[in-house]
Amino acid sequence: MKRVILLVIDALTAPLLFQEMDNGRYPHFELLRQAGVVREQCLSIFPSITHAALSSIATGKYPAEHGVVGSHWFDMENEKIVYFSGSLGMMLQVGVGNFFREFLLELNNDHLKALTIFQQLERAGYTTACINFPLYRGDVPHEVNMPLLLKWLPGLPASTTVIGPKILLLGDLLANPEDVDVEATYTGLVHWFGFTDQNSRDLVLQLAARDEFPDFTLAYFPDNDDLAHRHGPAYSHQQLGHLDEMLGKLFATYGGLNSFLEQFMLVITGDHSQSATSEDNQQEKIELVEVLSDCRLAKEGHPWQDGDEIMPCPNLRSAQLYFRKMDQAWIRGICNELLDDERVDQLIYRADLFDEGNGYVVETTNGRLQFWRASGEEAIAADHYGNTWAWQGDLAVVDGQVQDDCITFPDYPNAFERLVGALDCHTSGHLWITAKIGHEFVVPGVSPYPGGGSHASLHRLDSEPPLFVAGAPESVIIPDHPRITDVLGLCRAGLLANNPD
Repeated sequence: MKRVILLVIDALTAPLLFQEMDNGRYPHFELLRQAGVVREQCLSIFPSITHAALSSIATGKYPAEHGVVGSHWFDMENEKIVYFSGSLGMMLQVGVGNFFREFLLELNNDHLKALTIFQQLERAGYTTACINFPLYRGDVPHEVNMPLLLKWLPGLPASTTVIGPKILLLGDLLANPEDVDVEATYTGLVHWFGFTDQNSRDLVLQLAARDEFPDFTLAYFPDNDDLAHRHGPAYSHQQLGHLDEMLGKLFATYGGLNSFLEQFMLVITGDHSQSATSEDNQQEKIELVEVLSDCRLAKEGHPWQDGDEIMPCPNLRSAQLYFRKMDQAWIRGICNELLDDERVDQLIYRADLFDEGNGYVVETTNGRLQFWRASGEEAIAADHYGNTWAWQGDLAVVDGQVQDDCITFPDYPNAFERLVGALDCHTSGHLWITAKIGHEFVVPGVSPYPGGGSHASLHRLDSEPPLFVAGAPESVIIPDHPRITDVLGLCRAGLLANNPD
């Protein structure tokens, strides 16, 4: 039976990857391109940011169904701020122990509302493994071994049990599984407690050397995203070179690529891509406290205080705002102030924010569009995925183009479905904002990436990781226009093709 391996590379940016491959770099990625099927655009969700996008890969769902609506949001019902980014300022404000507890336990146990690929496959009788993937929830209990430093952190339990797949390798927290003969070696503080590409690569190759891959393995490689943030998307060649070498060793372990693909279906994708940011620090960052200086914004990392009017939750190149009072005239004034800033791209909200009927609204300085799901004679056009839509207003605000009753969005791909997938989430902000290319939203305590790279908007430059599929059984249909929400189904189809019963 063919086994399936899914490799998720954070911020894998398709145009840059294929440009380097065309120049002769990454020979083992090139071998996969020749041996399998490649799609140069495997669309991310909105917001195109890590924890929400990884949740969509893990579940095959949009945030409206899986519940993780970004890396930073506000649960208004419980008055709880949720933050899953690596900003040192935010980690210090919420407490490092609380930060890790939320990542380790609450993300999987509380926030994620849909079944993961590990749960779906193991309940169907398959065995699965997770290597450093943050959305690890399964049905098998594992006792966590906390690193000494983490034991000292206030708010973090010294030991706990997590529920994951049969094989769970999660940095230092779960480094020595009982069921397989592998052991994490790149661990400790100097290796970020094992949550690095180096550790993930080593564990993949250990499983290969002992031929202990289960039916399905998901391995996650986070470092490319960090390098692109700090140095710009074009700097990704360093980490991708290491991954290309790992692929070569993986193929060689099984006697070469052809022999490997006789035994495995290999899928490689990313969660989002990245776009370059402005080198001018002051111009690059959109300071929400300054843009909305007439309003009282809640302090970052803290619940409502007396006098607070807006809870801002920046997610890099997008941000969501939660309003404490639902005064429509006041909110309209806030929208106008935001659009006065030439670095702001779009305002996005549900039409009922202003009692404007059903559907969803996108505004820019140049126009306004209201759209909604429609059927029958009301529908104007369908997208690539069979969704049918109606709208009124200016399609240009999402670069919408209609031809032969099919609507496409070249600069904001799959805009309608992606926006609905965020706005219908129960914890979504009242108002979403996106930034033009080169800019990010910040508040005190959140660090921008001037002269580097960023993501999380609706724009294609933030939203287009590639998709590689090699060794797939003939019955597996690879979509012409894949989304990261389709990846789970592809992996499941690969296993079902081996065992249709």
